[in-house]
This record gives sequence, structure tokens and C-alpha cells, in this order.
Amino acid sequence: MNDFAATLPSHFGLAGTKTVKERGYFLCKTAQGFFKIHKTQDTHQDIYRRHRLLEQLDGLGFPWTDRIVLSGQGEPFVQLGRETYVMTRHVKGRELNPDCLQDMTLAIESLARFHMIARGVAWEPAPPISPPLSETFAKNAAFLTKTARQASKNSRMSDFDVLFIKNSGQYMAKAEASIQLLARTGYPAVYAAAVAGGHLCHGELKEETMPIWDGTCYLTNFNHAAVDAQIIDLAAFLHRYARRSRREIPLAALVDIYDRVLPLPSQGTDIIGAYLAHPWQFVKIAQQYYSKKRGWTPVAMMGRMGDLLEMQALYDAYVT
Repeated sequence: MNDFAATLPSHFGLAGTKTVKERGYFLCKTAQGFFKIHKTQDTHQDIYRRHRLLEQLDGLGFPWTDRIVLSGQGEPFVQLGRETYVMTRHVKGRELNPDCLQDMTLAIESLARFHMIARGVAWEPAPPISPPLSETFAKNAAFLTKTARQASKNSRMSDFDVLFIKNSGQYMAKAEASIQLLARTGYPAVYAAAVAGGHLCHGELKEETMPIWDGTCYLTNFNHAAVDAQIIDLAAFLHRYARRSRREIPLAALVDIYDRVLPLPSQGTDIIGAYLAHPWQFVKIAQQYYSKKRGWTPVAMMGRMGDLLEMQALYDAYVT
């Protein structure tokens, strides 16, 4: 491992550079700053796309990202046997604190600036296009209905089955309510304009991907970047805040911070409200349990479901 760590930087034109093994990556200190080398499962096409995307954002005036560095061969990755490695700029900042108003202000202002720049651009290669929110809502509602019906037919119900069936009715009602709320907004026009204009969303906004460094909130890990209505990026960030923080900052205040930098679309607050009303976590936990995805164990799933049900009333009171 030590030999590998010593020789890996040479493939990126950094022969003789000292590396330190961190959790999940190698850290390199150079005269140009700190860089990270990490193994990735992304395809070469995805890496090319992300490199070009971040390059374009920098050129447009948003340099606060973990840009990909070209290898010694001029590629945005190094292929060593079956393993693919990528080098990115190391953002040395601390993790965003969602309970700090100053941090949240920096984060939302940075997100709004990113959204302002990342629209009306002919992205090359073109990023993927996210499906409309209305389609996702309908798909999740159908999943809950089908899964509740199938689980109720199970002659040997698990504790999770019992808990899921007991609570599925209220969450199916929440899913239907969110569908109705969204239908009363101008979302279809907002989505159509975003697709036509190539509006880019980050797609994975959370504390780890929004580090604070030198008085600025950076956006990192653009693996899930896609064209979508940018109000959904903001709504997803607010949804995470409502679940993971102490909920001491009013949602209206956070929305106002964004709106001062980049005005919301017509009925933007209503679209956010519909997003926040949707039972995202209940659907996610059920999908992970019944598909036995990575990290699945009966105890873990029961714990996560219990935590969700325990905090649901607090969440509902905060977002309504």
C-alpha cells in the first residue's frame, strides 16, 4: 500500500509528491495546493462530463467547486488495470453546520449564485435530465399503494411489515396531498423552461458536499448533477435541513435569503411546499427494506422507521 501511495501521484504528473492515506482517498500536498486522489466506479464518460461541467462553471464565474485535475496524459482520470482514479482539488473547509444561521446563509447564497450561473448554458457534454417532480410523486404514491397491498398478504409478517402497514395509510395520504398541491402550482411551466434552458441542479446537497472554507460555501461532489427545475434543488436542501437540524431558523427566512440573490419563479414557495409535504423518507426506507439494498438489516430498518415516525409531528409542524 505504501509503494502504491508513493507512485500513484506520478500518474497525475506529480512524481515525488508525498501522499497521506485518508479515509477513502489519498491526500497530496503540492506547490499548487492540496489535491485528493480517489478510486471511483464512475464511467469514463461520466468523469469527462463532470470535468467539463466544472470547467465551464469556473469559466462562467463559479470557481467554488472541487474541480477535477487532468492526469499527466491530459485525461480527467487514470486507469490502472481495472481501477479508475480521479484527482480533484481538496477543499480544506469544515463541514456545513445546519444549526448555524451564518453557515446556512452562506450555503443558500452560494447555491443561488450557482443556480444563477448554471442556466442558459449549452452544456457540453450535456448532463442528464431529471424526470419531472410530478412523475416522481406519482411513482412513489403507486409504490406505497402496491407495497402495502403486498405486505398485507404476507402470512408471516415481520415487525417491519406490521409497522409499515400500520402507518402506510397516513403516508399514502401525504403522497396524494403533495400531488394535489403540486398540481395547483405553475410547476409544469417551470420544469419546461428549465429543460429548454439547460438549468443545472447539483442534485446532492448536504453537509458534506457544502463545506465552508475561507468565508465561502463550496459545492462539491457533482456526481448527481442534472438538468432540472432549480427550485427543486433548493427544496431538497430545505427538506434535509428540516429533518436534520434543530429547526430553529424559519423556513421563510431561508427562502428569503435565496430569493434576494435569485428571485424565485412564480409560485416557487408553493412548489417548495409540495416538495416538503411529500413522504420522501417513508418511501425511501420502505424501498430499502423491501429491496434489501446496501446497508439493509431488519434492526437498522426498524430503527430508521421508528426515528421517522417519532419526529414526523415536529417535521410537519415546522414545514406547514
